[in-house]
Amino acid sequence: MELVLANAGYSVATATSGPQALELYGTGGSTDLVITDFKMPGMTGIELEGEILKRDPSAKVLIISDFGGIDTALEALNKGAMDFLRKPFTPECLRDAVRSVIERDIKQSPVTAVCREFSHQSINGSSFELKSKEIDEQFGDINCNFEITTQTGVQDLVVVMPAFIQELVKAYIDSEDVPCGGRFFEAICEETVSAALRDNNGVPPSGTIVIDNLTKEVQTWIDSMVSVAVAT
Repeated sequence: MELVLANAGYSVATATSGPQALELYGTGGSTDLVITDFKMPGMTGIELEGEILKRDPSAKVLIISDFGGIDTALEALNKGAMDFLRKPFTPECLRDAVRSVIERDIKQSPVTAVCREFSHQSINGSSFELKSKEIDEQFGDINCNFEITTQTGVQDLVVVMPAFIQELVKAYIDSEDVPCGGRFFEAICEETVSAALRDNNGVPPSGTIVIDNLTKEVQTWIDSMVSVAVAT
C-alpha cells in the first residue's frame, strides 16, 4: 500500500500499531488522510478513528477490512470514517478510494458514502462493477447490468429488481422516499451480487438474478441504512 500510494505522488508515513499511529499523527495538521485496518491487536481501527477524531473532528479516515459486510462498514462510517474499503482490493481500487476521500466534502453524510457506486468489489477472487442501469418504462422494473471478472474471464450479470419489490422496500421503511433515491435500489442490487458471489462462488448459469423477496439479509441491510440516514 505504501508503495502504491508513494508511486501515485503521496507522501506516506506508516505505523505498526494504533499508539504509534497516534504518535505520528500528532494534531493532524500535516495529514490529509488516515488509513487504518479495522481489526488490529491492542487498538481496533474504530478505536483509533475515535482518538483521531477527538484531536481533529475534521480528520478524514479510511477504514479497510478483510471481514464483515455492510454492518462493519456502517459502524465505521457512522462513527466518523469517510469511507470503507473491503480487502482484497487492487492498487487501482486503493488509489481511487484515497483520491475520492481526499477530494470529498467532509460534510457528505455516511449514508451517501455507503450508497456510492461500489466499483470493483472483490468477493471470493472475483470482482464486479456496475456498468449500467435501465428502468422498464412499462412495468418500472430496474435492471442493473454488472460485469463480473473472474480468474477464467469476464461475464455479464443482470440483476432485476421488479417494481413490486421497490414498493415492498418503501412499505418496509414506511416511506415513499428512500435514502439516496434510486441509488438505494442500485446498492441493494450490488449487495445481491456480493451475496451471490459469496454463496455460489460465481455467476449463476442463467446470467440473471431476479430479486423476488425481501430476505432477512436484505431487511437487515435496509434497517442499517435507514438508521444511519435518520442519524444524519
